[in-house]
Amino acid sequence: MVSVRDAFFNRIYENSKKGEEILIVSADLGAPSLDAFRQVFPERFINVGIAEQNLVAVACGLAASGKKVVAYGLNPFPAIRAFDQIRCLMCELSIPLTLCALNAGLCSAEAGFTHFAIEDFAAIRTLEGVEILDPTDEGLSELLADDVGSGIHPPRFVRFDKTIRGRIYDSSELSLARGYSVLGNRAAGTCVVAFGAYLTELYQKLTETGQIRDVKLIDCYKIPFDEAGFIDEIRNCSRIVTVEENAAAGGLGSLVLEILSDHRLMLPVKRFALTHGLYDVFTSRAFIRRDQGLTVEDVMADLFSQCGGDR
Repeated sequence: MVSVRDAFFNRIYENSKKGEEILIVSADLGAPSLDAFRQVFPERFINVGIAEQNLVAVACGLAASGKKVVAYGLNPFPAIRAFDQIRCLMCELSIPLTLCALNAGLCSAEAGFTHFAIEDFAAIRTLEGVEILDPTDEGLSELLADDVGSGIHPPRFVRFDKTIRGRIYDSSELSLARGYSVLGNRAAGTCVVAFGAYLTELYQKLTETGQIRDVKLIDCYKIPFDEAGFIDEIRNCSRIVTVEENAAAGGLGSLVLEILSDHRLMLPVKRFALTHGLYDVFTSRAFIRRDQGLTVEDVMADLFSQCGGDR
């Protein structure tokens, strides 16, 4: 069992050994899963240094010339510091670059506010044609790595949470075209919409307690997803709860509310999201979740104080 980041790069290495000519451009960031790739294919690994704007520009230039390219940096810097390059190169020119960022949400909160990846989701989703992926499963990371070899995928921004590892799906349950998977009770009145660490933690807790039968859990691992299918999934729900480690403004909850409004659906939505990110004390993911009422226990308490009739 490995992290979703390592599952991705392990698969890139395996596919490269089979003949895929994939290049990796790094902003001075490594990984155990990258060590073998760098040793065997040193001419395909380019380190641009701690320079995320150069990371995106160099990677886009290589991809525009027909190369299959993965760019890799430490979030939130590839998204926020290099937003103009993503906007004017990846987005405007529709360059099939897979831009991978280690850190999603608060998984590196110990490094302070500069390392909070909590606004990148809102920023990138404003860019037409750029997909956002939050792998929640090793198999999803492998599917994504396999698609790099096609060279014809849309521009992609991938947020890796270093704490996520293991598998919760079989291959038939995953679809990059659909962009989401459904867990739990599809007939339940309460629907939880999440991705990333919250999705995996909630799924584990709900499974352990047997309460997975009481809710529908939708893993929105790719944005944008199949909106028509998503509407069909939530249309008959009595309540929707969105859970994320993003700034509330422009986050997953905002996206769900926009979709409901566009389709003229009147459903109550409870959003669990970050209301602020600035702290004057040493922080951690656990500290911030407790401080803002965003622990998994807080979410579970809210769910089962109001959905007792869904069984």
